[in-house]
Amino acid sequence: MKQLFIVPVSENECVTHDGYIQIGVFDHSVEKHLKLNPTINWQETYWMPDIWANRYKRVSFQQTEKKNEGSPRTDNATDSRPRDFPEQATNRLERTL
Repeated sequence: MKQLFIVPVSENECVTHDGYIQIGVFDHSVEKHLKLNPTINWQETYWMPDIWANRYKRVSFQQTEKKNEGSPRTDNATDSRPRDFPEQATNRLERTL
């Protein structure tokens, strides 16, 4: 049996998610949603993940941003964001085998 999560937003609105991504927003109560979908093991929570668009940039934009690094004509000339893997080599030539 699948387990999904359901978050009550208001008395007549709820949001479902799988723990990583929001699946849907519904215009009915949690109780009604549980009755409409009895084959899923619903766990009521009060936490929901950010929508996908707010969490991750598009891959094509990441590639464009990488190509524009250091350019004085772009906003990302000084990248103040922390790197995900600071010990990782920044380019191919710095890698060691």
